[in-house]
Amino acid sequence: MNSEKVFTVVNLKEALKTVPRESILSSKWVFVKKEKPKRYKERLVARRFRQIQGINFEETFAPTPTFNALRLLFLTTTLMKWEVKTFDFKVAFLHSFINKPVYMWPPQGLSIPKNHLVKLEKALCETKQATRFWGMHLKQILLEIGFVTNKEDPRTYSFENKEGKALLWIHVDDGALTTSSNTLMTHLISKLDAKLKIKWDQEITKIVVLTIEKRANGYKFHQKELIKKLTLPNPRNITALSPLPHDCKLESNKATQMDKEYLRRIGILLYIAQGSRPDISYAVNYLAIFLMCATTTHWNALEHPIAYLRKTEDLGILILSDNTENKLTCYVDANWGGEGN
Repeated sequence: MNSEKVFTVVNLKEALKTVPRESILSSKWVFVKKEKPKRYKERLVARRFRQIQGINFEETFAPTPTFNALRLLFLTTTLMKWEVKTFDFKVAFLHSFINKPVYMWPPQGLSIPKNHLVKLEKALCETKQATRFWGMHLKQILLEIGFVTNKEDPRTYSFENKEGKALLWIHVDDGALTTSSNTLMTHLISKLDAKLKIKWDQEITKIVVLTIEKRANGYKFHQKELIKKLTLPNPRNITALSPLPHDCKLESNKATQMDKEYLRRIGILLYIAQGSRPDISYAVNYLAIFLMCATTTHWNALEHPIAYLRKTEDLGILILSDNTENKLTCYVDANWGGEGN
């Protein structure tokens, strides 16, 4: 925190001249045990629910890249025999400054004078504008290096010079870089390391929530670990051969309150569908219609795609350099024949 100059200590009375007391944030330490590789990680986060729009934040939107763009990057890597590396930015948000006066009560463990607090100078993690300002800061650096933004996907970039071509995919603080030559890879790593603190992975195993398995002729994307974490309050242990039961027809009720647990599981299923399992897309989109009126009937239907995923958890998307396993297959009926007669 000190080396990054995240905050400065200020007098409480002076702070209250510019912001109301109710806008002053608290914070908490978050401790995480990472499994791959095994390590312990701690992070100080702001409790942003006290932020007030117009006082200590304005715009918050920050674009994120698509999984389609990531697959395109690895497809290019595979077919063109390019170099590829994955990485993550260390203390990403602390690289970028903040544009509004955000004050915070002293974090636990920080000793400062009585009647003082801290003023954030950097976009501390979990402040409402942190992701936006980090993205803007990163984009400026990448443009200075020579990268060009992709208009269709604003968090993917391309690069070209006499040493070759490159593609870059960034998801908040995780990324993948592929280059047409070793020389260009070394050049870009040097440029990026000079501007930012980056941890380059020794081998490609995971990015965001996607597990990536290297194969002799390409890659396999799957989300087995995320699938195993999917649980239900009262599971019936059903057997599912398709993402939805045959002739599944659900109805809306008069409920007006969103079921947060139903919503959370739909969100996870959507992430899995977009990441590596397009075969559940229709089922998840159909079940998502009932977010505002989920009943026991809808919960029972929701169990079906979860059971199906667990039965087929080894499935994923293959990106290969030949056509031995990579034949294009099309299905006209998106719900896998589940509409009945």
